[in-house]
Amino acid sequence: MQTKLPPALFYGLGSGVPSPTRRPFLLAGALCSLALAACVTRPPISPAKQERPTTAMIDAPKNALPRWRASLLALNALFAEIDRALVLHESHRAPLPDLTTGVRSRMATLADACALAPDERLVFERIHGPETPFPDHQPLRQLAMARTVLARFALAEHDLARAETLVTANLAQARATLAAQEGLIPLIHATSVWQSSLDGVEALAASPDLTPAAAHRLLTALQNDAHLAQSALAAALNGEFDFIYRVIVERMPRTDAPDLLLSAIGSLGMEPPSPLAPGEQGIGRTDILLLDVPATLAAYEADLTPYFAALKRSSRLPRDLYAGTTAHTLARYRKELGAFYDYATLDEQSTPASIAKVRIALESAPNPGGKLLACFLTPPWETLFTSTLRREAHRAAICGLLAWRIHGRPAPWSELTAILPAPPADPFSDGPLRFALTPTPRIWSVYSNGTDDGGTLVDDNMGQPDDLVWQP
Repeated sequence: MQTKLPPALFYGLGSGVPSPTRRPFLLAGALCSLALAACVTRPPISPAKQERPTTAMIDAPKNALPRWRASLLALNALFAEIDRALVLHESHRAPLPDLTTGVRSRMATLADACALAPDERLVFERIHGPETPFPDHQPLRQLAMARTVLARFALAEHDLARAETLVTANLAQARATLAAQEGLIPLIHATSVWQSSLDGVEALAASPDLTPAAAHRLLTALQNDAHLAQSALAAALNGEFDFIYRVIVERMPRTDAPDLLLSAIGSLGMEPPSPLAPGEQGIGRTDILLLDVPATLAAYEADLTPYFAALKRSSRLPRDLYAGTTAHTLARYRKELGAFYDYATLDEQSTPASIAKVRIALESAPNPGGKLLACFLTPPWETLFTSTLRREAHRAAICGLLAWRIHGRPAPWSELTAILPAPPADPFSDGPLRFALTPTPRIWSVYSNGTDDGGTLVDDNMGQPDDLVWQP
């Protein structure tokens, strides 16, 4: 039987079609659901022009990671020793974790050793293909989590200065991590760091000890991050093209044997393609160009163009853009590939009659290998935008909460013009975040469904609520 693309390597990107698993990290919550330029004016497929760091710069003097590495390793070991999910204790509404004074002291020492100096940044190893490891991403997430939990302990002890120091360090780390990432999975990790930092700021905003001066400092810091989501998404889309998609496409074999190409696609070019076993039924050789590399890359660039245009306009969700562009294109590709697509994705016994149909479909579709790769490797961009803009909504909402604290009470946006130059924008609508003053003051985003469902807080915004809701 013909060896098809291994089902175990698929993780359902695109329009719900099988897609090769690109890394051993499950995109839980982010793909099921990611300081460069604040916006992009073109399909920016040019790493050099964006001055991205090279692998040789990992040990550059201004990169903090080499200085942090020993502390990050020790923090990782401490997390294993704690043996509890601190992520469940980041929200200020959650109980504080049961940590001993000794554990908290060690955690604080390690966290303080990983503060960014004013002239430092984070530089990750350059991604080159889906096999690139991400050794620093999870430790950075743990670091942010530790700071947020430590800030909550500081607030419980009425040490506002210590809590603000930890939260400010987390915001700096979030900015640096988002600026350094260059791809989908790096963006997912980076937005997790951002989420931790925002949880810490929200805890401060809810603290009765927060002073107006501290509230002003935090508000200014968050207002300066107004374009963070835009630049992070632009960097991720660029990186996914340059360092994942392009690498996979260009490493595919130039061959006239469709089954050999399918074998290479099945491993994303990470292993030498395997020829058919003796006696195994296959498509046979063909005279057509199976993979047109320039055309494949150009089509991917064209698919990204409207997303960059949306990012140039604003930090709002380009609702229905994926359905009207990418999903439509991928559906057309699958239809054009027809029996060849089924042959590549379904583990069924081939017969001479079925092979004849596959050959007809194969030789009728221009660039069949490129279209097959696009079907497998094109992510659901709108889902990626939603995941990132969820953090942007959180940032905007905390700006509103801090403005209420500075004002002395919850009030309509129209009363806060001396504090907020404009009402906090809802990235999931065309207007500002909603608010209510009674009976429970709260701020909310309409979130992914685009519908105002009344702003009811459910499970502290865990999962996929109808609205994202924040209370003072």
